[in-house]
Amino acid sequence: MVKIEKIIEGSTAFKAGLKASDKIITINNQKINDYIDYLYQISEPIINLQVQRADNTIQEFQLQRKLDEELGIEFKEIIFDGLKQCKNNCVFCFVKQQPPKMRDSLMQKDDDYRFSFLQGSFITLTNLNQSELQRIIEKRLSPLNISVHTTNPELRVKMMKNKRAAEINQLLKLLKENGIEFHTQIVLCPDYNDGQELDRTLKDLLELYPALLSIGVVPVGITKHREGLAELRTLTEAEMKKALSQIKKWQKKSTAKFGENIIYAADEFYLNTANKLPRFEEYADFPQLENGIGLTALFLNSFNDLSYPDQLPEKNKMAVITGELGKKAIQAVIEKLNQIKNLEIDILEVKNDFFGRSVTVTGLLTAEDIEKRIKKIPIDQYQKIIIPDIVLNDENKFLDGSHLKQFKKKLKNYQIDFVGNLKDLVEVIEND
Repeated sequence: MVKIEKIIEGSTAFKAGLKASDKIITINNQKINDYIDYLYQISEPIINLQVQRADNTIQEFQLQRKLDEELGIEFKEIIFDGLKQCKNNCVFCFVKQQPPKMRDSLMQKDDDYRFSFLQGSFITLTNLNQSELQRIIEKRLSPLNISVHTTNPELRVKMMKNKRAAEINQLLKLLKENGIEFHTQIVLCPDYNDGQELDRTLKDLLELYPALLSIGVVPVGITKHREGLAELRTLTEAEMKKALSQIKKWQKKSTAKFGENIIYAADEFYLNTANKLPRFEEYADFPQLENGIGLTALFLNSFNDLSYPDQLPEKNKMAVITGELGKKAIQAVIEKLNQIKNLEIDILEVKNDFFGRSVTVTGLLTAEDIEKRIKKIPIDQYQKIIIPDIVLNDENKFLDGSHLKQFKKKLKNYQIDFVGNLKDLVEVIEND
């Protein structure tokens, strides 16, 4: 049974008398295991529901939804029969590099094809059984997002510590043959899948076009919490330059062969090697944005569409909190904003002591490290301290579990604002 989380007022379900306390047993006599099943069953003009009410009685409902009317049933989760867990033991797994007592959601090693289709998460295909593979094909669950890392079967087994990892080429070809499209990901690890192996993987993947929609290459992330894990290090600047050179070579081949580039390198490759970032237009529709690919270009482009004042009525000094990589990304924008008369903005870089100094992205900063940095600042030095809200989740919690209320209470003598984008930042500046 699947518990209904919410019934939208005025919807078909609301008019029929369904309530948030109800549990769906079947729809059209079919058990629903996930949101995909739900969407298929409610596509019919007449929908028959068997429901268990709050008093445990069973009741039948027949809903007739008009084309312009919302059904109005919402669920807390999109998977109703349990999340498919990852069965790999990857040498680069970030979940295993986290300290103990982190939030449950951060320790979740999901590898569920349904999440990949519905929410865009990356999967490895190593835990698919035949019926699930058949379901993907029959129900046209496309596109999927697939973590490939390497097309060398033996190397993929070595990196993922799972014998089924060797099946990657057969599975990708099967998906292509059956009209399933996919985005792919390569986590680049030095001394594993870089160099000649990267060339091999990019060559093999391009042969899967047009089912292959994109390839994203990201550098491996290493924290200080690697006790008992495989020996692994981050890419050096020289290795990043070499990898970026290889990627650019294959980008040209992609464009020459298909009339479009479908290979993208993570922003870190450019920011950490002083290479010029691709233009906004070169990211097409930003297919790998969740991998941090194109975020800087998107950020810089959004600045071009903003209007901001030539001057402020009085002197104002502000600070923007960011990680090491974020500082490189926003430097140019802050320099332009500092041309506003009576405005001075400093970039305050925060070192990541929680995960380790090799972790440089702003989104992985914790309340603990940000608080430590702010407390080094004299209270009256800045009229306002601005923090990107990417450090918070939907429940206003930081990665280390601290809540926004606790954070602000500890820093109550500082004027702190959280912003989600450049527009928010400019509004904070104008309204100060």
